[in-house]
Amino acid sequence: MKKSDRTNFDAVDCFWGNGATANPPSVDIARFWNWEKAQTGNTHPGACMPFGWISALPYSGGYSSGYGIIGASSCDEPPYISDRKGALGISHFHTSGVGFMGYFYNYMLITPSIKGSDISTHSQLTNENPHPGYYAATLQDYGVDFETVCGKFAALHRFKFHADSGRITIDSRNIGLKCPAQKAYFEKVCILNFKMVTPNHWRGFLMANGVMLYFSWRFTADIAAYSLYNGKLTLDINGDTAESLVAFSLVSDAEADKRAEEALKAGFDQVKTTAENAWKKLIDSIRTDFNSADEQEIFYSCLYHSLVKPGDSGNEYIDFHTMWDIYRTQLPLMLAIAPENASDMLYSILKTIDKFGFFPNGYQMCSDYHKHDMQATGLILYTLCDGFFRGLFTAADYPAWKKAVKTELAFGDISNKSHTHKLDLAGALNAVAIVAAQQGDTAFADEMLMKSNVWRKAYDAKTGLLKSDGPYYEGTYWNYSFRPHVNMAQRIALAGGTEGFTRLLDEFFTFTGEYNLAGDRPHNPDHFEGMNNESDMETPYAYIWAGRSDRLAEVLDLIRRCRFTTGDGGCPGNNDSGGLSSWYVWCCLGIYPLTGTKYYLLGSPSVNSAEIDFKGGTLKIEVERESDKAIYPAGYEFNGKAFAEPWLPLDKIEAGGTLKFILRDHPQGASPIPDWL
Repeated sequence: MKKSDRTNFDAVDCFWGNGATANPPSVDIARFWNWEKAQTGNTHPGACMPFGWISALPYSGGYSSGYGIIGASSCDEPPYISDRKGALGISHFHTSGVGFMGYFYNYMLITPSIKGSDISTHSQLTNENPHPGYYAATLQDYGVDFETVCGKFAALHRFKFHADSGRITIDSRNIGLKCPAQKAYFEKVCILNFKMVTPNHWRGFLMANGVMLYFSWRFTADIAAYSLYNGKLTLDINGDTAESLVAFSLVSDAEADKRAEEALKAGFDQVKTTAENAWKKLIDSIRTDFNSADEQEIFYSCLYHSLVKPGDSGNEYIDFHTMWDIYRTQLPLMLAIAPENASDMLYSILKTIDKFGFFPNGYQMCSDYHKHDMQATGLILYTLCDGFFRGLFTAADYPAWKKAVKTELAFGDISNKSHTHKLDLAGALNAVAIVAAQQGDTAFADEMLMKSNVWRKAYDAKTGLLKSDGPYYEGTYWNYSFRPHVNMAQRIALAGGTEGFTRLLDEFFTFTGEYNLAGDRPHNPDHFEGMNNESDMETPYAYIWAGRSDRLAEVLDLIRRCRFTTGDGGCPGNNDSGGLSSWYVWCCLGIYPLTGTKYYLLGSPSVNSAEIDFKGGTLKIEVERESDKAIYPAGYEFNGKAFAEPWLPLDKIEAGGTLKFILRDHPQGASPIPDWL
């Protein structure tokens, strides 16, 4: 598709990644990459603010956000729960792109209808029209058009009934999903208080998943009659229009009422404008030039879906679904282009660690804080260190930061866990050492650096890979054997030097070997998952430590061409709160933030040019190509000065300037190898 004149905001497809994966046919080595996980993005098109706690969308009970026609899946193509889109109304609070979390929200189901509609069965959902911050559609069988927007703490709705009167029903006990799940989950409203203040004002609280949630409903409508039974409120409306809003709080009904008053005073149109402007500001913080409208659409759809979570509840940031998926690419994107939100998030993390004595790998609106401990250890430390590297923390924050670090490390017991936990800690401890040294805390820096040698216990010197005795989560020991971490020179020596390390990488990415696999999406364990999952998403960049930027360029090019596309099937796997979509954003720009370090790695961009607004200044990216097919780096320039190293310090990148990539049609020989890790 040729280039268009659409704005970046208009290029966003809110449906991107919501359906079954429909990637282009795989070519070359990508034909043999492993499809380990579910083949759907599990995103949703609902209304929300950037990093919004509250979201509103049509509720079908589908997996995993509550929207759509996809059923529960953890591998292969997903099943369908219906052959057409339908909904039971509009629900609030939703996961974003995740798989089986165990807790799926979908609170406070509001169903508008004309009298006589059977709201116990799904209405056909038509005329869907979402854009960032806004959603509109028709509930055909219920006889109503609706619009919904979200502010920071309230969701607002407009209804146009296809008759001269209507009805609004609120099910305060609605929760979770309707579709069959592969594992048992137990979501229910355990405590409920729902009372009338006036017929146009209702308030209460509910306890679900161990958390108390306060709410305040307001209605702008001519209410003819009302009834409340077993947590279900029914309002009969005179006239063909009505508006409603619901505000939430985790603190008190008084705070929920205050938030409702503020949203009511602002009104639907102002809340809509505020949400749209917030999204436009973030989306336009990265301005790009691509060759085609399709590339623009994929990029900005990915950018949008990378900025939905975690959510700001006003008291703390929650909905980290999960650190395992987002610490490498999504949170660095947030820290880089949304510094105000990121700063609030970082201070919230310190409070959360102080409250619990650790930071949960999966921190949801529930009391099950140990749910994801088997996945990883100490990942929050990467983000806390990144906060210092980007100047979001200052020297004044160091005492509280150090306390949080020591608290998290005291919790991080890696005994009897996968060898990946040793690599988690090695990278985190090295990052902590860098910050401590930067703050003049030499003794603590030395202690952390010494302890970072734990990585040595993870590898098998005979194979140059991680030890094969598992268990390994969402992959095998191969998927975790190429993570850049402290003492990379010694790690590569274990593999037989750069030649041996390159051979292992080539086998992992299937540059070598004969494969006879059925289908375009093979199960091929011990090989690259090709962005079907996050487990090995940083491993293409390991080629930089082999001096093979050419190989890196080839892998990145194939991922872009074979795994991401437009439309609801555009995501190659569960987007996991922006884990995959943010990776794509960095990949297109040609810069990759190596979390826990003070460096960006340089890849092979697909943009013609770009501008990125960082906290410290605007980075301009220019690309000189030998031809339209050129992908191989032949050198770089920064502010007019030529260099050959495929990396730049983070403080240079984020202070702004001009970075130029020089790309050629053929490989240009060995590239320099970093000596800083």
